[in-house]
Amino acid sequence: MRIRNTHKRLVDLFIDLLVSKIWIWLTLIFVLYLFYQLILKQNIFLALGIAILPLLIILLFVIIAYSEKGFYPVFASHFILLSISSYMDIKLGVITVLITLAVFMLIIIKGIYNRLEWKYAINPMFGVYIIWTAYCILEIANPNHVQEAWNVSITQYAVYPLVCAVLVPISIKNKTHIHWLLLIWSIFILFAAFKGYWQKNHGFNERELYFLYELGGAKTHIIWSGIRYFSIFTDAANYGVHMGMAVIGFGISSIFTSNKILKFYYLIITAAAIYGMFISGTRAAIAVPMAGIFLFTLLSGNKKIFSIGAIIGIGVFIFFNFTTIGDGNQNIRRMRTAFNPSNDASYQLREINQEKMKVLMASKPFGYGIGLGGKAERFHPKELMPYPPDSWMVNVWTDTGIIGLTIYILIHSFLFVYCSWILVFKVKDFKLKGLLSAWLCVNFGYFAAAFANDVMQYPNSIVVYTGFALCVSAPILSNTLKK
Repeated sequence: MRIRNTHKRLVDLFIDLLVSKIWIWLTLIFVLYLFYQLILKQNIFLALGIAILPLLIILLFVIIAYSEKGFYPVFASHFILLSISSYMDIKLGVITVLITLAVFMLIIIKGIYNRLEWKYAINPMFGVYIIWTAYCILEIANPNHVQEAWNVSITQYAVYPLVCAVLVPISIKNKTHIHWLLLIWSIFILFAAFKGYWQKNHGFNERELYFLYELGGAKTHIIWSGIRYFSIFTDAANYGVHMGMAVIGFGISSIFTSNKILKFYYLIITAAAIYGMFISGTRAAIAVPMAGIFLFTLLSGNKKIFSIGAIIGIGVFIFFNFTTIGDGNQNIRRMRTAFNPSNDASYQLREINQEKMKVLMASKPFGYGIGLGGKAERFHPKELMPYPPDSWMVNVWTDTGIIGLTIYILIHSFLFVYCSWILVFKVKDFKLKGLLSAWLCVNFGYFAAAFANDVMQYPNSIVVYTGFALCVSAPILSNTLKK
């Protein structure tokens, strides 16, 4: 009897502990003790990992509970992880794609048990990228194929386009949601501009000096026209083009924003992006706002906006092509050379290399294999392209061949035509049309630069594919406004 009573008391005590949730406090104390021990042992990264674990658990539950907004952490993760990678070594591509796929799977799992509007995910963007993904999968049969290279490159080629095509129409339902995306992006732009300013006025940190003088970055970043600053990006070209994307994105968005404080904020972001674009010394970056303004004037359907856009575009062209104003500034002087590329030595070298590539690619209609058309020595393929691809479009050509490049260009041409048709004829709300036009103009400017630089780098891809997905889902956004 005594043993039975003792057993009963132990069971009651255990139940009381569970009810009173003391186990939570004991767990917390243990985690804090472990955290303290790790700091004493100077295992800082593991300690930080444990420190942020509660936040990650909370984020996990938030994503599950509010799966309709699951695209926001995917969008933000690209900017956050790139910022972290500029200060410590992390597997940027691996972590980013894992977060993307994890959120994607969580939303799918919840969607099985809860009603989500999956019908919006079946859209023309999803359809054309399924075709492109199928071609990329067939590239596994390429005789020069290396699976590791394919695994690395497929994320930019197919994973992010498909994820955006599915998640954006489900998550983004109105103009407020679009502004939330812009606000997330704007924080990153401010940080990137500030980091560029810091490099210019206070010098480079240890990691950046290692990139310049140990990895050879100085050859392309410390040149005749001065120093090309790269902020937190992989290189100055990526930095300049991304800031050019922000110039056109926030510049146009400010026009179609009713809130005066938000309008002023977007103009500040635009100014910060212009500063970053110029200190990057990336000539192709100027093509982004120029091409964006051109498309914007066509989409506007408004004589006043068309006239303003045309005046700005012509004014910028005349300033750089027909005057010498500002030549005392190294950044303006270098940008000006973009309007006379035939006189530039690097442009001439690119022309020569591309002629040599044509000879090699004539016998490779399917290319060298995904991830192997550029600097692929580390993957040890059977054959190597001896000339570096000088732009993203050339990279697509050398990776997937003339057949792949043709499909790629046709797909994106279709998206631009289809999205433009939707914005011009299907979207009646003036401000919504303007906000969506900003994203499409960002994409148009990006692809103009992609013919001159290899800029399919983090975080450009998430912005580009988000832009297409927003425009494709424009009819959904329009219907939401009518309710």
